[in-house]
Amino acid sequence: MRNPPPEVVASWPKPNYVDPEYQGPAMTIIGIVFLAISVVVVCLRLWVRVYMRRSSGWDDWVMVATMPFVVGITVTTILGTHYGWGLHIWDVKPEWIAPSRLTSWLSQLQFIIIMSLVKLSILASYLRIATSKTFVRLTWSLIALNIAWGIAFMFTLVFTCMPVHHYWTALADQRCGNESSRVLAGTITNIITDILVLVLPMPTLWKLQLPAREKVVLIALMSLGLIACGASVVRAYYMYVSVDLTYDVTWMGYYIWVWNAIEVNLAVICASVPTLRPFIRRYLPYLGFRHSSRSRYGTHDERLQTAIYKSQTIHQVTTQGPGDAHSSTEALREEAFPMTNRII
Repeated sequence: MRNPPPEVVASWPKPNYVDPEYQGPAMTIIGIVFLAISVVVVCLRLWVRVYMRRSSGWDDWVMVATMPFVVGITVTTILGTHYGWGLHIWDVKPEWIAPSRLTSWLSQLQFIIIMSLVKLSILASYLRIATSKTFVRLTWSLIALNIAWGIAFMFTLVFTCMPVHHYWTALADQRCGNESSRVLAGTITNIITDILVLVLPMPTLWKLQLPAREKVVLIALMSLGLIACGASVVRAYYMYVSVDLTYDVTWMGYYIWVWNAIEVNLAVICASVPTLRPFIRRYLPYLGFRHSSRSRYGTHDERLQTAIYKSQTIHQVTTQGPGDAHSSTEALREEAFPMTNRII
């Protein structure tokens, strides 16, 4: 663990426990606002998948399982501001150090769980649009990599100090590992896996037999996760500053928790927004998500939406021409609810 040497501590100003300089309520405001948006978006996702499309799958329920941890990390980081996060380290009361370190440890643990589950949800949704065995294998490979990442960094966090509680109760304990290496490795590899998950379906989506506008819109929706990646890069910068360039960790660490709240909620929001297109088409048509010309059995784009939001694969849709139509009720049932041997 990185502790300031005596000469650095001696250079700090006299503690101010009365009216210390404070970063402000940004963490609380941002955390609550983004959490509220995440909850609304996930609820709308369930409305689309369960009620409108009747096509809920593992990707939806994994996202639902993520939300308690998103609530937990928001509460934990807001609680941390009551124990010194946002103050200069020299203005933190000695009795606050242990609980502030505990909130840090809990936030890190929940962050690992959240990012693992969000990426599992996204990858599970890719299995709905699987077009080839290669795509399926790559998706499962990333699922395995993501699970391994989550287990590895939870393991390193839990065993950073032995026993675990020394992380927040014995700051100078020599039995704690190098925190800088651990957090920077976790942050960088998280960004790399984010990019891999986002890039994976792009070649498949680009090959779809869709009008250029529809193709661009679909790829744009699937690329929203780049916004969360941007937040992750900013958080990585503040992480580096906090663990390697300054001893004023409670002051600079405050920015980590602000961007942490932004990142985890953006991950949930961006992963769920693509599923809301049917909701927007029905209830907010003025946004421009309209159906093109219709045929008796739906347009080619509508059948693509059936593939994404029900259980049909994109391969099954794109191999049918826009004018193809089944003549029997049984055929129509097969189009809407095909075999799911390639769906998670």
